[in-house]
Amino acid sequence: KTLTMSLRALLPSVRLAHTLRPSLLAASCVLPSRALLHTQPTQQQPRRGYEWISEEAEHLIAKAYRRHKALTDTGKSFPPSLSVQDLDKLSVPIHYEPKTFSDRMALKTVAVLEKFMALFFREKYDHHAVTLETVASVPGFTAAFYRHLRSLRRMQRDYNWINPLLEEAENERMHLLIFMQMTQPNWLERLFVLGAQFSYLMAYTVTYGISPRIAHRMVGYLEEAAHRAYTDYLEAIRSGRIENKPAPQIAINYYRLSPNATLEDVVLHVRADENMHRDFNHQLSNTIKEKGLDTPPVFMSEEAEPELQSK
Repeated sequence: KTLTMSLRALLPSVRLAHTLRPSLLAASCVLPSRALLHTQPTQQQPRRGYEWISEEAEHLIAKAYRRHKALTDTGKSFPPSLSVQDLDKLSVPIHYEPKTFSDRMALKTVAVLEKFMALFFREKYDHHAVTLETVASVPGFTAAFYRHLRSLRRMQRDYNWINPLLEEAENERMHLLIFMQMTQPNWLERLFVLGAQFSYLMAYTVTYGISPRIAHRMVGYLEEAAHRAYTDYLEAIRSGRIENKPAPQIAINYYRLSPNATLEDVVLHVRADENMHRDFNHQLSNTIKEKGLDTPPVFMSEEAEPELQSK
């Protein structure tokens, strides 16, 4: 009896809803279409992932870096070697302007380290290069280590960060092995390397644990310093202050250089690599800031030469 009385009480509401149903459906169909008539979507040009460098520089950096990466992946050298004129176009220093307080702190930290290195090595550019590469190999491996553990801990994909970071660390290690064929550090420099590598490893590990964005920004500025160091190295070779020796065989094999390649050719290719590391780490920092850690990075080669991606 109670159930029957409740159903009778609901009947007027049901009849009213049934009566209004066609009107509601019509309104739901009409209103959005009217809104669409008055809405004119604006088409915005997509922002380049590497907007702080020119498109020509992006093309050359990507082409230079992809040569030895293709060799590592497939055993084939593609695309063909860049000319000295092309590589010289990358001599212009590119600076990413700091936009936040943390960016400015990262820049100042690297500036202090760069001044200390310059005072220690002065014009011993070959010894400077050896020491620089022992430190430059640390960030890529450390970041890949963090990303690897994060992927395992969260039981999800890594969005293609680990392999490029490991490749960066391996590339820097190859630079070290190449320059070790040109010079041998003395005992004081070896002690300096031990202290610098340990200190930098501890500092970068803590920094990455706190803020990966700041850590990648710091590496970007560190690579800017590396570009300046190798530019000074080139000037010393071309001015005759450092002998332009024949390139070591390990460099000829790695970069697929001609048999009569020289130290100048090697330094040009190494500097091109540092350009890639510089801009890739700045781009990773921007990606983290704008889209978070669960976003694939933008690879320079995809923007510079999209027609080559299918090959």
